[in-house]
Amino acid sequence: MKRNERAREVLSRFGDVVWFRSPVERHPLHGYLQVAFVGWRYAEPREDLKAVFEAAVREAPEEVDWTFRSVRNWMIVPTRLLQEAGPDGERFNEAMDAIRQSDQEFCVATAGDLERILKTLSETPADDSR
Repeated sequence: MKRNERAREVLSRFGDVVWFRSPVERHPLHGYLQVAFVGWRYAEPREDLKAVFEAAVREAPEEVDWTFRSVRNWMIVPTRLLQEAGPDGERFNEAMDAIRQSDQEFCVATAGDLERILKTLSETPADDSR
């Protein structure tokens, strides 16, 4: 199963995912590894889930720093990508492209870390009361 499919499946354990974004593992034209992250929106976001994602982001990664954000969309994203995207995130896609082209080691590290985060979340009991 591809990482983006697995990520959506894991996140769906916690609610109805109505929007989802996660890049494919390799750039379709150039073959580069891409910066790994996930963004999603639940139909009915639950405040109590934020602690679950914050804990996974804090405890599972081994290579780079990660951030969990929850505004309209929720994200699990490498902190470096957020920093390079600017304070309002307006350069997110440009930052992602720049990192992909200049730092494949970072992309490898994010792929491994995201796998660990997803594994942690898949082992976290989902609340059946939703």
